[in-house]
Amino acid sequence: MNELIEITGGGDLDMATQTIYSALAKHQRDEAWGGQGMIAGLQTWAARFIVEFKLDIGDIALCVDRLPSGQFGHFRQGHNGFGLRGEIAINSRYLFGQRQVWEVLGTLLHELLHAWQEAHGTPGKRNHHNAELQAKARELGLNIDRRGVTGYAANSLFKDLLRKCGVSVPDHEIKAPTARPRGDSKLKKWSCGCTTARVAVPDFKARCLKCGNEFKRDGSSAQAEGNVAVQGRIAGAATRDTCEALTETTSTNVRVV
Repeated sequence: MNELIEITGGGDLDMATQTIYSALAKHQRDEAWGGQGMIAGLQTWAARFIVEFKLDIGDIALCVDRLPSGQFGHFRQGHNGFGLRGEIAINSRYLFGQRQVWEVLGTLLHELLHAWQEAHGTPGKRNHHNAELQAKARELGLNIDRRGVTGYAANSLFKDLLRKCGVSVPDHEIKAPTARPRGDSKLKKWSCGCTTARVAVPDFKARCLKCGNEFKRDGSSAQAEGNVAVQGRIAGAATRDTCEALTETTSTNVRVV
């Protein structure tokens, strides 16, 4: 192992580190997968937030992943298991129409502020939302409490930027929720048309003896449509004409994956 470190510890490794973020970001945009449209929009928005709000945080490893139900997103301090810095994950549990576009983007900015604090401030223990982070968030219009739950000011730089790019946001103040989001149950509703059943089996196959119809997952098509709609709105808002100049600036200065 020491020999391997000695061989790869030169300038070539530094160059590879500088380009891996861009390569991974391109892969996420080009690969045909379920999160392709969503991640492309989030990449653009992350770069936009970093430049517009002068966060100066460098490389970000951005992904969409299934996280614990009590989190809308997370920021990993230091390096992740791939040796990448600044991992930000947006929880895929809540990308099926349960949240509005502006709420998803609010979560993204929340996590970017953790990256800002790691680069320029003093992070709390275990990514705690300390006074420094809360003060920075208030400058942009995010009211984050010590639990990490986020509310939004009535008027803010965050809302102004979203409106500029065609994203609808509430005009009034949004108070921080009193509780974190609840998890989704393993029991899902299936219906034949005359009867409803709750089943934990993901590939449930059954036919109703009363009406003769097969049981189908209740709301599955609506969830799929909601996911496509949210992805489309995030991706669409990321390329609005009013934001094109800013997008051109961010694409040359910030790398995200």
